[in-house]
Amino acid sequence: MDKISTNRMVKIGIIVDDIEKAVEYYADLFNIPKPEVKTPKPKNTMPVEGNKPYTWYRGEYRTARCKTAVVGIEPIYIELIEPLDEPSPWTEFKEKHGQGVHYMAFNIDDFKGHEELMEKKGMPIYHKTEKGKERYGYFETASKLGITLEFKEIDKE
Repeated sequence: MDKISTNRMVKIGIIVDDIEKAVEYYADLFNIPKPEVKTPKPKNTMPVEGNKPYTWYRGEYRTARCKTAVVGIEPIYIELIEPLDEPSPWTEFKEKHGQGVHYMAFNIDDFKGHEELMEKKGMPIYHKTEKGKERYGYFETASKLGITLEFKEIDKE
Protein backbone atom coordinates (compact mmCIF):
# COMPACT_ATOMS: atom_id res chain seq x y z
CA MET A 1 0.00 0.00 0.00
CA ASP A 2 1.38 3.40 -0.95
CA LYS A 3 -1.55 5.74 -0.29
CA ILE A 4 -4.70 6.10 1.80
CA SER A 5 -7.48 3.93 0.34
CA THR A 6 -10.05 6.75 0.23
CA ASN A 7 -10.31 10.50 -0.08
CA ARG A 8 -13.81 10.70 1.41
CA MET A 9 -13.89 12.35 4.82
CA VAL A 10 -16.83 11.13 6.91
CA LYS A 11 -16.47 12.84 10.28
CA ILE A 12 -14.90 15.73 12.18
CA GLY A 13 -14.17 15.26 15.89
CA ILE A 14 -14.47 18.33 18.11
CA ILE A 15 -13.39 18.46 21.75
CA VAL A 16 -15.77 20.49 23.93
CA ASP A 17 -15.74 21.58 27.56
CA ASP A 18 -19.42 20.90 28.22
CA ILE A 19 -21.14 18.49 25.85
CA GLU A 20 -24.61 19.14 27.28
CA LYS A 21 -24.36 22.82 26.35
CA ALA A 22 -22.67 22.07 23.02
CA VAL A 23 -25.49 19.77 21.81
CA GLU A 24 -28.01 22.49 22.61
CA TYR A 25 -26.02 25.05 20.61
CA TYR A 26 -25.65 22.74 17.60
CA ALA A 27 -29.33 21.73 17.68
CA ASP A 28 -30.40 25.36 17.75
CA LEU A 29 -27.91 26.50 15.11
CA PHE A 30 -28.79 23.76 12.60
CA ASN A 31 -32.46 23.44 13.63
CA ILE A 32 -32.12 19.73 14.31
CA PRO A 33 -33.25 17.52 17.19
CA LYS A 34 -30.92 17.72 20.19
CA PRO A 35 -28.32 14.97 19.72
CA GLU A 36 -28.17 12.23 22.35
CA VAL A 37 -25.16 12.35 24.68
CA LYS A 38 -23.59 8.95 25.32
CA THR A 39 -21.23 8.00 28.13
CA PRO A 40 -19.82 4.52 27.64
CA LYS A 41 -19.40 2.02 30.41
CA PRO A 42 -15.86 0.90 31.18
CA LYS A 43 -14.72 -1.61 28.61
CA ASN A 44 -12.21 -4.37 28.43
CA THR A 45 -8.71 -2.95 28.21
CA MET A 46 -6.88 -6.10 27.12
CA PRO A 47 -7.11 -7.85 23.76
CA VAL A 48 -8.43 -11.37 24.02
CA GLU A 49 -8.97 -14.16 21.52
CA GLY A 50 -11.84 -13.78 19.12
CA ASN A 51 -11.33 -10.10 18.29
CA LYS A 52 -12.96 -8.89 21.51
CA PRO A 53 -13.04 -5.14 22.23
CA TYR A 54 -9.96 -3.40 23.59
CA THR A 55 -8.28 0.01 23.59
CA TRP A 56 -4.57 0.71 23.22
CA TYR A 57 -3.26 4.22 23.92
CA ARG A 58 0.36 5.40 23.92
CA GLY A 59 1.75 1.90 24.37
CA GLU A 60 -0.65 0.61 27.04
CA TYR A 61 -3.92 -1.30 27.04
CA ARG A 62 -6.36 0.79 29.04
CA THR A 63 -9.80 2.27 29.36
CA ALA A 64 -10.01 5.46 27.30
CA ARG A 65 -13.53 6.84 27.40
CA CYS A 66 -15.33 10.08 26.66
CA LYS A 67 -18.84 11.47 26.40
CA THR A 68 -19.93 11.73 22.77
CA ALA A 69 -22.76 13.11 20.70
CA VAL A 70 -23.27 12.85 16.95
CA VAL A 71 -24.44 15.93 15.08
CA GLY A 72 -25.80 14.53 11.83
CA ILE A 73 -25.31 17.09 9.10
CA GLU A 74 -24.61 16.26 5.48
CA PRO A 75 -22.37 15.25 3.80
CA ILE A 76 -20.32 14.43 6.94
CA TYR A 77 -21.15 14.33 10.61
CA ILE A 78 -19.65 16.02 13.63
CA GLU A 79 -18.73 14.05 16.73
CA LEU A 80 -18.71 16.19 19.84
CA ILE A 81 -16.41 14.81 22.52
CA GLU A 82 -16.10 15.70 26.20
CA PRO A 83 -13.11 13.87 27.68
CA LEU A 84 -13.52 12.03 30.97
CA ASP A 85 -10.90 12.30 33.70
CA GLU A 86 -8.64 9.50 32.43
CA PRO A 87 -5.71 9.25 30.03
CA SER A 88 -6.97 9.38 26.45
CA PRO A 89 -6.28 11.13 23.16
CA TRP A 90 -9.22 13.46 23.93
CA THR A 91 -7.91 14.43 27.36
CA GLU A 92 -4.45 14.94 25.85
CA PHE A 93 -5.86 17.26 23.17
CA LYS A 94 -7.93 19.26 25.65
CA GLU A 95 -4.97 19.70 28.01
CA LYS A 96 -2.78 21.00 25.15
CA HIS A 97 -5.31 22.99 23.10
CA GLY A 98 -8.60 23.40 24.99
CA GLN A 99 -11.75 23.14 22.88
CA GLY A 100 -11.33 22.66 19.15
CA VAL A 101 -11.17 20.40 16.13
CA HIS A 102 -9.22 17.28 17.08
CA TYR A 103 -9.44 15.05 14.03
CA MET A 104 -10.78 14.28 10.56
CA ALA A 105 -11.98 10.71 10.05
CA PHE A 106 -11.94 8.52 6.96
CA ASN A 107 -13.52 5.10 6.49
CA ILE A 108 -10.90 2.84 4.95
CA ASP A 109 -10.26 -0.74 3.92
CA ASP A 110 -7.25 -2.71 5.27
CA PHE A 111 -6.57 -1.16 8.66
CA LYS A 112 -3.33 -3.09 9.10
CA GLY A 113 -2.08 -1.85 5.72
CA HIS A 114 -2.85 1.73 6.72
CA GLU A 115 -0.98 1.30 10.02
CA GLU A 116 2.06 0.14 8.06
CA LEU A 117 1.72 2.98 5.52
CA MET A 118 1.51 5.66 8.19
CA GLU A 119 4.44 4.14 10.11
CA LYS A 120 6.56 4.29 6.92
CA LYS A 121 5.56 7.93 6.44
CA GLY A 122 6.68 8.81 9.97
CA MET A 123 3.16 9.20 11.35
CA PRO A 124 2.62 6.12 13.56
CA ILE A 125 -0.56 5.12 15.33
CA TYR A 126 -0.89 6.26 18.95
CA HIS A 127 -4.44 5.17 19.78
CA LYS A 128 -6.37 2.12 18.58
CA THR A 129 -9.74 0.73 19.58
CA GLU A 130 -11.00 -2.68 18.47
CA LYS A 131 -14.74 -3.22 18.70
CA GLY A 132 -14.97 -6.68 17.13
CA LYS A 133 -16.36 -5.89 13.67
CA GLU A 134 -14.81 -2.46 13.48
CA ARG A 135 -11.65 -0.74 14.55
CA TYR A 136 -10.34 2.80 14.48
CA GLY A 137 -7.12 4.58 15.28
CA TYR A 138 -5.53 8.00 15.58
CA PHE A 139 -2.19 8.71 13.94
CA GLU A 140 0.62 11.16 14.80
CA THR A 141 -0.23 13.50 11.93
CA ALA A 142 -0.83 16.85 13.66
CA SER A 143 2.77 18.09 13.42
CA LYS A 144 2.84 17.42 9.65
CA LEU A 145 -0.79 17.97 8.62
CA GLY A 146 -2.06 20.37 11.28
CA ILE A 147 -4.70 17.87 12.40
CA THR A 148 -4.95 14.28 13.62
CA LEU A 149 -6.21 11.70 11.12
CA GLU A 150 -8.54 8.92 12.21
CA PHE A 151 -8.95 5.80 10.09
CA LYS A 152 -11.89 3.50 10.70
CA GLU A 153 -12.47 0.07 9.18
CA ILE A 154 -15.78 -1.74 9.37
CA ASP A 155 -15.80 -5.42 8.44
CA LYS A 156 -17.89 -6.22 5.40
CA GLU A 157 -20.38 -9.02 5.92
